[in-house]
Amino acid sequence: MGGHVPVCLITDQDPAMKAAIQSKFQCTTYRFCIWHIMRKLSEKVGCSLNSDNNFLVRFKSCVYNSETPTEFEQAWKSVIHDFGLENNSWLSHLYDIRDMWVPAYFRDLFLGAVLRTTSRSESENNFFSHFTNPHLSLVEFWMRYESAIELQRYGQLQADNETSTSMPVLKTSKHLERHAAETYTYANFYKFQDEFWNACMDCEIEERQSIDEGFVITIADSSPNRATKRQVVYNPSNHKAHCSCKMFECEGIPCCHILCVLKGKSLHELPSYYIVNRWTKMAGSKPIFYVNGIILEGRSQIEHEDKLISRNWLDFLDCMQVAGRDPEKLTLVSKGIKNVFKEVKELNGGTSESKMSELESFIGSSAPDQVDILPPKQCNTKGSGKRIKGGKEKAIEQQGKRLRLCKACGQQAYHDSRNCPTKLSS
Repeated sequence: MGGHVPVCLITDQDPAMKAAIQSKFQCTTYRFCIWHIMRKLSEKVGCSLNSDNNFLVRFKSCVYNSETPTEFEQAWKSVIHDFGLENNSWLSHLYDIRDMWVPAYFRDLFLGAVLRTTSRSESENNFFSHFTNPHLSLVEFWMRYESAIELQRYGQLQADNETSTSMPVLKTSKHLERHAAETYTYANFYKFQDEFWNACMDCEIEERQSIDEGFVITIADSSPNRATKRQVVYNPSNHKAHCSCKMFECEGIPCCHILCVLKGKSLHELPSYYIVNRWTKMAGSKPIFYVNGIILEGRSQIEHEDKLISRNWLDFLDCMQVAGRDPEKLTLVSKGIKNVFKEVKELNGGTSESKMSELESFIGSSAPDQVDILPPKQCNTKGSGKRIKGGKEKAIEQQGKRLRLCKACGQQAYHDSRNCPTKLSS
C-alpha cells in the first residue's frame, strides 16, 4: 500500500493478533469484530436465556442502537440487572473492554457500516463454500473460482442495469429525496430514505443557539427506537452539519437529525460534503488511483475491457427492454445479434479461448486423448464424518433435555454424576 498503514483493523479476540497489530501499527485503530462476539452470546448466557426472545432483542438493541456511550452503559446495566447476569464473568469482561467493540464508543471513525453487519470475510467464505471444497485440485479450484466470480459479476451487472434504467419509489415530493435517488445506489438510497422519512415525520427543531461557526440546533427525535434529543452544529455558509449521534461519520449516510436541518433550508440537492463516492451509482466507473495519485497502469487495460463488457451488456438489456414483446422489434434485435456475431467470429484472433484451451495454457500441457490413470475411489474410515458442534448448537440441544438430580453435586441440572462439572474439575 505504498507504505501507508491501514486506518482501522478489525479482528476477532485473538491475543496474538492483538499484540502483533499494536506492536507494528501504532497509529492504526484496532477493534474487535462484533459478529464474532455476538456469535458466542448463546453459548455464554446459557440455554434458558438463549431461547428468551425478549433478552435477545434487548441485548442486540443495547449494542447496535446505542448512539452514545452513556446510552449504552444505561441500557447494558438495565439488561444485566433484569436478567440476573451480574455474576457472568464473560459479560463482565466484555463490559470492561466495551470501547473495543461497541460502536457507540467510536462512531467518529468511518467504517462503512462494517461493524453493523455480518463479517465481510465470513460472508465471502459462505459464498465461495458453495463452489469449492478442500478436496479440489488446483485446476478444479481455479475453474470453480472463475464460475463464482462470473456469478458475482452477473449480479453486479443486473444491479447496474436496475439503477441505470429505473428509479426507486419515493415517499415524499421533496427535492432532496429525488436528488438522493438519482445519486445513490438502490441499497444505500433506501438507507437514506429511512432517515429522511424519520426527519420528516419524527424530528423537529426544538431550540437554536448562535455560535461563532453558525448555530447549535437541538433536534427532538420521537422515533420509537430512539426517542431522545440530539445536538446538531450547523454552518449556514457551506451547509456542513455535525450531529452528536455521529452516524454520518461512521456510516457515510446523513442521519435524520442533519436531514431535518437541511430540509428546513429548502435545498434542492444534497451538498457534496454528504455524498460519499463509494455509495453512488458511478463509483464503479471511476478509475482506481495508486496512493501517490497515479492511475494503476497495470490494471488500466483490464478495467477498460471490463467497462466495455459491462456497457455492452447494459446496451443489450436496454434493447430487449425497448423491444418488449413486439414480434417485429424482437426479430430486428435477433437479426442484429446474428450479424454482429458473424462479424466478430470472422475477425482474426477475435474469438475467445475455450475453457479447455485456457486450462491447457494454465497447466502448461495439453489434455491426453485417453486417460489411463484415474483417481482412486474415496472411502470413509471409521469415525470420519463427525464435526465439532458450536456453542449455540450445544445450547439448543441442551434445551431439549430434562433436568435431573446429580448425585455428585446434589443439584437439579442437565448433567449427571458421570459428567458433573465439579467432578471433572477436581
